[in-house]
Amino acid sequence: MPNETAIDPGAFLRDQVAPRVARRIEDLRAEIDRLHRELADRMTAEATVALVLEGPDGGTWYLNLHDGRMAVDAEAAQPPLVSVHQTRADWEALAAAAGGAPPMGTDLTASRIERLREIRGTLEFRLTTGDTERRVEVRLGPDGSGTRCTLSLKAEDALRLQSGELRPEVAFMQGLVKLQGDLTLAMQLGAVLFGRR
Repeated sequence: MPNETAIDPGAFLRDQVAPRVARRIEDLRAEIDRLHRELADRMTAEATVALVLEGPDGGTWYLNLHDGRMAVDAEAAQPPLVSVHQTRADWEALAAAAGGAPPMGTDLTASRIERLREIRGTLEFRLTTGDTERRVEVRLGPDGSGTRCTLSLKAEDALRLQSGELRPEVAFMQGLVKLQGDLTLAMQLGAVLFGRR
């Protein structure tokens, strides 16, 4: 059966094809603007994060962030915004399990740093790998004083959270994360780490 309504090629190209190309250009311009904002947010980030490994072969390393670069130093460039404490054995096991993925929280931008400055307390992560529990304590503020919260979850789920494959609210609703202590502290930190930059 022949097509009853003929399609005018010129009208089709003007009304359908040309607007699609224009929309794609607009989308790309918006993406470029977003990338410029993100780059500026990263380039202006200034903070120090301390990694404190306890036990044999332990020590303290400072991640000094300045002008879009992170330097690993023996001295802090400024008082640490966050300090991460764990045993050397737990750190090695979790680093191996992560397969080279950067640790959660190292994606610091100026806007995230400003929000982190307002949070005080200590978050303890209890991460299970097989039948072993690994611990990471994240102290926010000058000494981590204030409220305390413990989050228990599988190390693989922590990696999925870090990569964005698993959203925190979904992990909580599915029972993949168990919380004890001050829920507000966990929510504040989650909003900074997993929310919009």
